[in-house]
Amino acid sequence: MGAKKKKVTKHEKLIHTARNLIDEGFDNLGRSINNPSLLDRYFVAATYKAIRFCDAISVLCKQGMTDEALPTLRSLMEHSINMRWIANKDSAKRLKSYMDDLGKKGFGTQWTTTTLDKRMEEVGFDDRDYFNYCVKLMYSYAHVNASSLKWSEVFDHPQLSKENWSPDALYQVVAQMLGHVLKALDTHFEGHFNNYNSIWNSIKVDKNIGKKIEKLRKSFK
Repeated sequence: MGAKKKKVTKHEKLIHTARNLIDEGFDNLGRSINNPSLLDRYFVAATYKAIRFCDAISVLCKQGMTDEALPTLRSLMEHSINMRWIANKDSAKRLKSYMDDLGKKGFGTQWTTTTLDKRMEEVGFDDRDYFNYCVKLMYSYAHVNASSLKWSEVFDHPQLSKENWSPDALYQVVAQMLGHVLKALDTHFEGHFNNYNSIWNSIKVDKNIGKKIEKLRKSFK
């Protein structure tokens, strides 16, 4: 008998749905853009990058490396919010600030004086709960702070958790970020990517985001 096929989770299915909606949107555009502007090119390239982040997270999760996938999830979050923020208003000016980081003077420096939490607030995150829980958590894992270490492997103590993050805990955030990618695309390519609400309506994100994600956190079986 062959190996038992792993069940596809609710949020993993939602990621597939979001990707299909992105693909359908580009079909609506005709798979080509006449005389594309710099902004057109940016949003196409940024979408490709977002999908690559999703692929990387999926590969790591399927290998049981969910902790190691968290830094990439942090990158996906900031990348998706940047797309929303650039699309929201003053797009040409904001894109120029973003691209100035490619120059010698700006390379590797902060490209905007607007912090990530303020960018998130502008595009619809009305309070800091999501930022305080998700963004700071991912930051901790990206920089290997003490809180991100598996202390149960260092000290044999019953109060130290031996749990890993479940893939579905990460997939929930990935799906939501793909909703933001869809929204950014629909803001720029108006009317072609207008199904982002079908993703967001499947993920109720509010001030209890921490509790909701923690419910998905469990040991691998």
